[in-house]
Amino acid sequence: MHPVDPDDTLTHQRDEDIVKHNRTLQDQGSPVLLLAQLLADRPDLPAATYRIDYIDPTQLSICVQRGRLDELEAWRTALGLSGPEVHSFGESSWVAMAGRVQDVPVELSGHASEDEVAAYVAEHVAVAA
Repeated sequence: MHPVDPDDTLTHQRDEDIVKHNRTLQDQGSPVLLLAQLLADRPDLPAATYRIDYIDPTQLSICVQRGRLDELEAWRTALGLSGPEVHSFGESSWVAMAGRVQDVPVELSGHASEDEVAAYVAEHVAVAA
């Protein structure tokens, strides 16, 4: 008999809990309404990729692609999120930040080259100091 990995048990339990809940569009209402309000208040914000997940229907993820960290900064400012965390994997680099906006958990990320991410963080830290 093999020992049970507690992480596998927790993951399996979480998956079972998700299946038990019959999620509806209403469960995703808060992030949808936040996006609608941003559309009404800030239609000038750059287009991005938006994600509202089935697993955590209350959370909104916004991703800015194409190395356009100026667009990421526009979103960060509009959402009132604080400083970035830098991530990298292989040749991919990105900046991520998170917070709550109108009681909605929001994750914001932007992908760019390692040099672009470093320049963005240096500028962001310099402005915050």
